[in-house]
Amino acid sequence: MVRLILKNLLRNKKRTALTVLSFGFSLFLLVALATFLNALINPPESDASILRLAVRRSTSLAEQMPLAYAERLKRIPHVADVMPLQWFGGYYQEPRNMLATLALDPKQFLEFFPEIETTPADKAAFVSERRGALVGPTIMNQFGWHVGQMITIKGNIFPVDLEIKIVGTYHNVEEENAIYINWDYLHETLGKPGKIGAFWVKADAKENVPGIAAAIDATFRNSPAETKTETERAFRLGFVSMLGNVKLIIGSIACVVVFTMLLVVTSTMAMTIRERMREVAILKTVGYRRIHILLMIVGEGLAIALMGWVLGYLFCVGLGHMDTNRMTQGFVPKFNPPAMIYALTMAVGLMIGLISGLIPGLQASALTISEAMRKLE
Repeated sequence: MVRLILKNLLRNKKRTALTVLSFGFSLFLLVALATFLNALINPPESDASILRLAVRRSTSLAEQMPLAYAERLKRIPHVADVMPLQWFGGYYQEPRNMLATLALDPKQFLEFFPEIETTPADKAAFVSERRGALVGPTIMNQFGWHVGQMITIKGNIFPVDLEIKIVGTYHNVEEENAIYINWDYLHETLGKPGKIGAFWVKADAKENVPGIAAAIDATFRNSPAETKTETERAFRLGFVSMLGNVKLIIGSIACVVVFTMLLVVTSTMAMTIRERMREVAILKTVGYRRIHILLMIVGEGLAIALMGWVLGYLFCVGLGHMDTNRMTQGFVPKFNPPAMIYALTMAVGLMIGLISGLIPGLQASALTISEAMRKLE
């Protein structure tokens, strides 16, 4: 039976190759969509990130809070440290060259985020240089910058331009497309308005995180600037929600991909069986039963699905060896689908192969010898 299935698959090599190629690319697209969605809704967590909370205005992330909140935050029980954070944004030379520029305390920043790695020399320069900046390698490569260079970041949210000096770069598995600058320099340039966009708060233990969040919001309730305190994971998901219903969008695209794969493979199998009515009649004549005909045709569909999955997997491996961080400007730092996504797409592929073979297989196996011959005529 296996030899018969393989022989039938190789009967029309061009058709089989094109079907496997389309199936493999569709599965590759399905893996990419699932990986992208998983990265958005399941951001990685570390021992350090579990202890971090983001404090912002309850009304909007774009609205600022009094900088004086920092001292009150430090007095809340089980708060280990508080760091100001301000999104500056801006662009380089032209508005289309948008930048992810964040102002913060250099010394606290590297303690809050140990996953961001830099050299001791770059760290010391970032802490000591008032206009110093740590720049991600993705942006460095994009604009051809180098350490020691002075650049101008033009403001698009705040009405100021910043002259900064690149004192070093950093490495981070999650993202390498940001610019970190000194909060004191930005605050001074803005005229010291005493306002801040957000605070990062570090808890002394993970079991105290929920209590700290509740205590912070209770402290500033009914104040002119009420707060909303979230874990780092919830804070990131808040940005994802600004994109709309991402699950629905990606899920809809995935359903279209699956349905298209099903149509392609089913039509291919139906066309193949129609061309082999004489063989179906002959096989039944020499003693093959309905179950044998059905298994042969279903086996062909499963074989095409399996070969397509292997090809799609090879596409994924190839993409994983590419510099997706640079290709996507840091949006996808590393294409590394988890094993669960591979298993899920394999199950989807085999299901499509089973259905695509089952539909024409049931029709062919139900035909009598005389009916098969009449269809041939």
